[in-house]
Amino acid sequence: MSRSRGDALIRQWHEHFKKDPLASKVVTGLRGRSREIWQHTFQLLQQESPEYRNSIDEDFTDESRAHCGELLKTIVSIPGGCAEKRDADPFDFVRAHAEWRARRQVPLIASLHAYRLAHRTYSEISQEELSEHGRPEDVVRSLTMLSNFWIQLFDHVGAVLAEGHAVEEGLIVAQGTRSYVALIDDLLRGTLPIDSEAQRLCKLCGIRPGAPLAVAVAKPYQAEDGKIIDLEVALRSFVRLIEQVLSPTAFGRLIDIRGNEVTTIACSDGDAGQELAKALRRSGFAKRAGNGHSARVGISLCVKEIALLPQALDEARMALEFTSTAKPVIQFCDIDLSEFLIRRADSAVMRLIPGWARRFASCNDVQSQELARTIRVFADCGLNVKQTAQKLDLHTNTVYFRLNRIQKLSGLDPRAYSGLTTLLTTLQLLENHQGIGLGAHRWLPRKADTADT
Repeated sequence: MSRSRGDALIRQWHEHFKKDPLASKVVTGLRGRSREIWQHTFQLLQQESPEYRNSIDEDFTDESRAHCGELLKTIVSIPGGCAEKRDADPFDFVRAHAEWRARRQVPLIASLHAYRLAHRTYSEISQEELSEHGRPEDVVRSLTMLSNFWIQLFDHVGAVLAEGHAVEEGLIVAQGTRSYVALIDDLLRGTLPIDSEAQRLCKLCGIRPGAPLAVAVAKPYQAEDGKIIDLEVALRSFVRLIEQVLSPTAFGRLIDIRGNEVTTIACSDGDAGQELAKALRRSGFAKRAGNGHSARVGISLCVKEIALLPQALDEARMALEFTSTAKPVIQFCDIDLSEFLIRRADSAVMRLIPGWARRFASCNDVQSQELARTIRVFADCGLNVKQTAQKLDLHTNTVYFRLNRIQKLSGLDPRAYSGLTTLLTTLQLLENHQGIGLGAHRWLPRKADTADT
């Protein structure tokens, strides 16, 4: 169901409403009556549709009410010409509704029956409202116009719902097969799908030949209250949320739980990596992970070939290392270069750290902490002593004293660019590799380290 079809219908309906002020007044007058319309339709559903009775719970009721409100919002905006959206299908919310119902195993026939009852509700309200306005000939004309409008509207949303439901149902079936898992395995190894079943799954899931691709890896944080998390439940929750966030109208996607993380291969028309990061951040995915867990997500750069997906997977895993509670979603290009080099330094680099560095790394020595902080603030202030003193709430002479003390201990001049960068790099290495550095190595003092302390 193309977006252009929905746009064309809305423009056509808008033109009809412009020629019929009475019909336009009736429809715009429905604004604010969402709860009334939903309650009437929902009661009819419970009476007439046995397929619903096993599906209704609090989540179902909330989703149904929200969908009714979204539908009414779209309807009342049509007479004023405000329903057209240049960046999305105006009926995308119907697809999201269909996907939700499919995942909850609500039969398609029941959802279509809900639209038929909603159609009846809107028609009855229209007749009641028209009977109180205008001359008989105006009422008849507007009634005819609205009758055609309701038929066309619910015919279209029913078709969109059926299409979205079928696609989601197909994905659910696909994800339960060995072929689906094998396809992801092959793609992440950079292998092109060559057998007909793999190609069918790619097409079903929207992975198009030649489309830009990206990989995302999501993992849960340990619950902040220290409780043991139910990892399986958390990961299943991640899968559902990613499916909701990555609309099939904008993304092709393959999503799978692999080990203790959720891996996603996504493609889009534009830069798949940036679009994926934007969609996850905009949705608040990391905060919506549910079950008391927060999520962190690493995302690769965009690649143009399936053969480069192994590289994309490596980038996503590396980006995951740099996530934090402040930045739970990180794309590979967001990583600071110097931080990357420092954090991924190996044990050989740690052996290059001089012995004097221990004097700045002690957690129990207040003077050491003050010197380390002075180095960092001095760098942040562009080597300006006066600004450093103001930020630290010290006298400038105290800052000069500390800088001289740092030079005496390290043999490096913190007021020189080379000395300051070495000091900052050393401190950051110790901070990021404290377990490796201070705990695992005994540094032998070099000649420069034997200065008077």
